[in-house]
Amino acid sequence: MSKTLWTTTADYLQTRFSCGPPAGVVSGILRAPMESFLDRLLAHDPAPPSAARTTATDPGVAVDEAPPPGHRPGAETRPETQSAAAPSGPGAPRIAIYDTLTSPPRVVSVEERDVPGLIAALAEKTYHSCREQGGNVPFTVINELIENLIHAFFRDVVITILDAGRVVRISDHGPGVDDKDRAFLPGFTTATATQRRFIRGVGSGLPIARESLGFLRGAITVEDNLGGGAVFTIKMPQQPVLDAAAQKATPAAPRLSTRQKKILVLLMELNVAGPSALARELGVAPATAYRELHLLEQMGLVHSRGDGKRALTEEGMGLLESLF
Repeated sequence: MSKTLWTTTADYLQTRFSCGPPAGVVSGILRAPMESFLDRLLAHDPAPPSAARTTATDPGVAVDEAPPPGHRPGAETRPETQSAAAPSGPGAPRIAIYDTLTSPPRVVSVEERDVPGLIAALAEKTYHSCREQGGNVPFTVINELIENLIHAFFRDVVITILDAGRVVRISDHGPGVDDKDRAFLPGFTTATATQRRFIRGVGSGLPIARESLGFLRGAITVEDNLGGGAVFTIKMPQQPVLDAAAQKATPAAPRLSTRQKKILVLLMELNVAGPSALARELGVAPATAYRELHLLEQMGLVHSRGDGKRALTEEGMGLLESLF
């Protein structure tokens, strides 16, 4: 048996079965080998990796690193506390445009480097795609719903454009909307402090969208998505189409001669004028100017001032604007 093992065992037995080592005996014979053994053991025992970090200025000095105030274990793995990088590749948001319901959609993938850029690009591309299809969904409504996707961390976002741009469906696989009625009430918000870096987060987005659509006789609904998440659907009313009878009832613009057009232009410049002044400007007889004014008055384009002079009506002004 080695000397170190022997002295260590002797130290333990003497301490275990006695009231303590005799003064001056163990300290001189047994304690020194024991302390030497512990020193060597501690010298080869590495510190736990999470207990210390090495400073940049002195690589050999390890200092304790306390967690930041308010730190919660596991918070660093939550999506909202990660960097503001937008999803890319297969996870990037997509816009599916249906030209007809019988043909496959045109799919556009939207990728940006950060969240603000992604919100702006999605709103702009969705708005222009609706317009190209003939839809009239307001940009404000589209932008508010795109911003709302931050609650879903832009997870599996698909924006579908249907029915000639009148229907826009925005789906995700986020946490979903539990209370669908309260979600449209002013002031109701679930935005975190991190999400408020990119959106207002004051509970005004969905109420603004619904009110804007209400003025245009449109509607917005929210439903649960298959497999989790939410689906917001915007529907605009069908544009009215005039039937043949209504088109016939619409009065056609009067057909004017070149001289009559010149009289309208002179009345616009002079504000009011009589047959004599117009005859001088046109180089015709006063009777000819009077006859032309009478025809224009029957068309509702000029009216008499009561002193023999004429002025343009609102219809006459509108006709001039359409001509020039």
